[in-house]
Amino acid sequence: MARTFAPFALLLLLAAGAARAANTLDIYFIDTEGGQATLLVSPSGQTMMIDTGFAGLDTANPDKEVGRDGDRIAAVARLADVKRIDTLVVSHFHGDHVGGVTQLTERLPVRVFVDDGPAVQDVPILKQRVGEYSEIYAAAFAKGQHKVVKAGDKIPVDGLDVTVVAANGKAIARKGDANPYCEGIASRPEGNPEDTESLGVLVQLGKFRFANFGDMLWGKEVEFLCPENRMGKLDVLETPRHGGEPSKAIYAMAPRVAIADNGARKGAGPAAVKAFQASPGFEDLWLLHFNVPGGKEGNPPEQFIANLNEAGDQGLYLKVSAMEDGSFTVYNPRTKATKSYAAK
Repeated sequence: MARTFAPFALLLLLAAGAARAANTLDIYFIDTEGGQATLLVSPSGQTMMIDTGFAGLDTANPDKEVGRDGDRIAAVARLADVKRIDTLVVSHFHGDHVGGVTQLTERLPVRVFVDDGPAVQDVPILKQRVGEYSEIYAAAFAKGQHKVVKAGDKIPVDGLDVTVVAANGKAIARKGDANPYCEGIASRPEGNPEDTESLGVLVQLGKFRFANFGDMLWGKEVEFLCPENRMGKLDVLETPRHGGEPSKAIYAMAPRVAIADNGARKGAGPAAVKAFQASPGFEDLWLLHFNVPGGKEGNPPEQFIANLNEAGDQGLYLKVSAMEDGSFTVYNPRTKATKSYAAK
């Protein structure tokens, strides 16, 4: 199948506000329609990517074009003047997070591949077997450097402080303040082991703090943050589980902004929107997609949503630009509007 690229008009729209300032950390939340692909560009120009989206053709969506997410990542990379990925961090080995690794490496060279060790769940679409890496991912990292990390390790990115805070189902071993929101949190079924063992990172630029926990499940989220909050306060949280309903344990992190890499019918439902909005000090929830089942009342206002229509998805991203003093902005290319958040 021939590769397809974003229409010229879309690229023009994406370009608005895409230029980066030399002293900012720029984070691009790329629309993979319910997968994850997050591009970070440090003030030094070094890049880190978290996950690669879908392969573009999967059993649930057989009409999807191969390479869609690779093309979307490459389009955003061009706008950010990114010509390679210095470090690719794979949160876990599900098709919506690592399925697009071949398509990514066909479009952009990747220097270092980082993960927390072999897959622990059989996922036929990735040809995985328990105890082994997926064949497509192993083929990709064979062309670069491969590094396995554990909780507490640092991931070197010039200009940023990147800490692995969760890996292989284990949290970073450090003290934190008592979490007053832990009492009375109901337990939930555990789900699958790949999500449970998601690799999580904390990224800091001066006073600005951003976190991504992959698809960390509800129970692991509570275990991670209770009885002590080992993360401290956050400015921006990329929501676990594509905007799944968070436990109250996350309230201790007091994220000012949460950004969901959701799809039109995946993640960021009304319960999640309500839970985030109840978090102390919370300001805004931004979505990559309008949540169709939630309807107007179950979504944040439209100015906080990148893609409104399920049919004819334009593939628009969201962009955070952060300063060392902790201030940051969020840009929505659909509205061509930027919202500023002052340092605290």
